[in-house]
Amino acid sequence: MQIEKLEFDAIRYNPELEAFEAAVRIHESGHIFRYPVHLKAPLNAEYALVARGLMQKASLRHTQKAHDLRSTLPEPAQGAAAA
Repeated sequence: MQIEKLEFDAIRYNPELEAFEAAVRIHESGHIFRYPVHLKAPLNAEYALVARGLMQKASLRHTQKAHDLRSTLPEPAQGAAAA
C-alpha cells in the first residue's frame, strides 16, 4: 500500500508538554487513518520543521501499523458535498 495524501488539522502548542500537537490524516486505499501526534520543540520553532516532524511521526506510526493509536474513517466519495 502507498500513502496517497497526508494532511493535518490545526497545529497547536501545548505549553505543559512544551510540544506541538496535531491530528494527522493519512489517505490510503480509500480509507482515512487519523493519528494524534506531538513533537517536542520550542514555541519559536520554524513552522516547516514542526509540520515535517509531525507528518514523519504519523507516517512512522502508520507504517508500523499502530492500530491502537489511530482511528479510521471511510474516504468520502469524489464529488460528494461536504456537510
